[in-house]
Amino acid sequence: MGAKNDILSLVGSNIREKRIEQKMSQNQLAFEAGVTREFVNKVESGKYNISVKNLEKLAVILEVEVKDFFI
Repeated sequence: MGAKNDILSLVGSNIREKRIEQKMSQNQLAFEAGVTREFVNKVESGKYNISVKNLEKLAVILEVEVKDFFI
């Protein structure tokens, strides 16, 4: 797996972890962010390269800082 896939997987798994901590479904997160559940699923699975703008939206909704998705 290349570096790009590694970072996508890391970010995706951290988004999933933060969403679960907030007791939020993918549908709820998608609705609040103005995206589809499929989008959230692909991001959490590391299959989609999410934009910084959408990372910021998710961070606000999940009550974390964007940097928390990278650690």
